[in-house]
Amino acid sequence: MKNWIYALLVLALSAWAQDYTTCATWDEVVHGSGHKYAKLIRVSDPGTPENPCYTGFWYFDVQQFDSSGRYALAMKVGFQNREVQPSDKGEIGYYDLQDGFTWRKIGETTAWNWQQGCRLQWVPCSSEILWNDRSDDGSRYISRLYDFKTGKRRTLPRPVYDISDDGRFALTHDFGRMKHPGTAYNGIGDPYAGIKTPKKSGIERMDMKTGKVKFLISLEKLAQFAFPHGYQGTTDLYVFREEWNPSATRFMIYLRNLDNPIHISGWSLSRDGRNLRYFYNDPSHTTWLDDDTVLEGRFFSLFNDDGSAEVAEKLADTGGNNITPTVLPKPYDDWILGDSYEIEGVQHLLLFHRPSGLFVPLAKLKAMAAKRGIFRVDLHARCNRSGRMVSIDATHEGFGRQLYIMDIGYILDHPPVQKGS
Repeated sequence: MKNWIYALLVLALSAWAQDYTTCATWDEVVHGSGHKYAKLIRVSDPGTPENPCYTGFWYFDVQQFDSSGRYALAMKVGFQNREVQPSDKGEIGYYDLQDGFTWRKIGETTAWNWQQGCRLQWVPCSSEILWNDRSDDGSRYISRLYDFKTGKRRTLPRPVYDISDDGRFALTHDFGRMKHPGTAYNGIGDPYAGIKTPKKSGIERMDMKTGKVKFLISLEKLAQFAFPHGYQGTTDLYVFREEWNPSATRFMIYLRNLDNPIHISGWSLSRDGRNLRYFYNDPSHTTWLDDDTVLEGRFFSLFNDDGSAEVAEKLADTGGNNITPTVLPKPYDDWILGDSYEIEGVQHLLLFHRPSGLFVPLAKLKAMAAKRGIFRVDLHARCNRSGRMVSIDATHEGFGRQLYIMDIGYILDHPPVQKGS
């Protein structure tokens, strides 16, 4: 019976999609009228007012769905609108989208934050699920893995930020050193606090099979490249993000501090931590378009990994709004899935079709969480591996963070033909 209910929901979404004809410029997305929006399906159970449950995937640009598209990862917590304490646990598990959205718990974590969760994800080219946690004795950050097929568990010695597309290597840094609001992991201090550019803290590469860790480059050396006249910041420099390119020949990082004004710069390195290149200043939400090109959401533009730090192509005018971009997988890689921060009280979910230069509005959702600051709930849209299902975290129903899905298959099969169509 549950499978029939799910099938009827998908058919209902398909029927809606076949009547969907809206294409728009960015200004029309935000200020236009007459758009036909999707009816999102809530996957998670919000609980009761006395015992609420807040559920989401938290971030984007990693795999939430298994290869079949049937199972979607998520994390549940029991509170909102306060700082995460070291004792606060997140419940890790997955939903069966073909069995009435049944939930199966597979673990817990005490290493998470409001803006990126615990880096929960499916390990590429495997049946394993990974998330960050603290070790059993609470002394260090680690990553835990659960094999979906066998039920076997194992632990790797370092937390993970990004895994190469072949599943072989992970990039990591000192998570305890990240200090800007909403991204800090609480519970383990930074052993190099007060040392602005330490020699022994930086970027590491971990073998996903053996757990062997290789130190690639220190913050001291990164600072020498980024600040050739010497680092003059008043606060500690730290690495915030890493991201492999598709072939794992190079990766991008963010350098950041807590000065006023804040320094944030994007850099790329070869897989051995050498051949450092400047990407551009003030990076925000990025994804690799190919091995040599990054799509940056803050500018909705492409940047080449050539050291020029110049915009190679501006995709569309988004009025200065910061878009969280996801390039859909082939054969739909001419589509970009995106979402906005809160704009005039609402959050926008959309598709951008590169050949036509047009947006397809998917949802316009009232922002019911904090509009700014660390307790906001970004949609952080992601797709399943076919690209035809979208998932978001949202608050528009007034239940706090909850998990939603949407079928976009018909839209992908019937793209705009040209600008103005």
